Amino acid sequence: MPTPPQPKENALALRIDLRDKLTQWLVLCIVIVAGGGYVHYTYVYLPRQEAINQLTADEEKLSRELTVVKTQVQRLTQIRQELANAEAEFARLQEMFPDVERIPTRLQDLLTVTRSSGTITTKFVPQPTVQQQYFAENNYKISISGSYHSIGEMFAEFANFKYPTSIQKMSIAVSANLKSEIDNAEKHGTIPNTVAAEFDFTTYTSRK
Repeated sequence: MPTPPQPKENALALRIDLRDKLTQWLVLCIVIVAGGGYVHYTYVYLPRQEAINQLTADEEKLSRELTVVKTQVQRLTQIRQELANAEAEFARLQEMFPDVERIPTRLQDLLTVTRSSGTITTKFVPQPTVQQQYFAENNYKISISGSYHSIGEMFAEFANFKYPTSIQKMSIAVSANLKSEIDNAEKHGTIPNTVAAEFDFTTYTSRK
């Protein structure tokens, strides 16, 4: 039985004929596509990716800086509130310990207290100021008249002053006009001023 003919190896081989115009066009297209891809990757994709990476880094940096700014703004708000509180406290201390004694204000406060308590101020005499190391003592000699109850109420009102005070050398005696006070009170239906009190009253100012 005859043996079938064997296919030649060159029959399966891919032959490229560079002289063929179609082959030349195919090779040229491959070269153009490869070159275009390289140019796009080198001059378009890589620079764009670097720009994206740089923008991302800048965004993260700005985000961190914004977080710091927000924190500082919150701290600034706290500082402003603390400053406002400190100014209010300083104003309160200035009211308590002014740099200069305010005699008209002290007299007005005394008259307000005596009116509310039902006592009568019979003497208000400023005395020499005593200078201490950090403050000054402003002294007054005060005399009042009233009932035991009204005088006690007046001294209680002194404790409500917005500035520190002190009372020394207090003396209390029966009113010299006791009989006329009682007669006048019975006639008009009022409370007689049966007691007279005298004391040294001291306020304080700061030293500059």
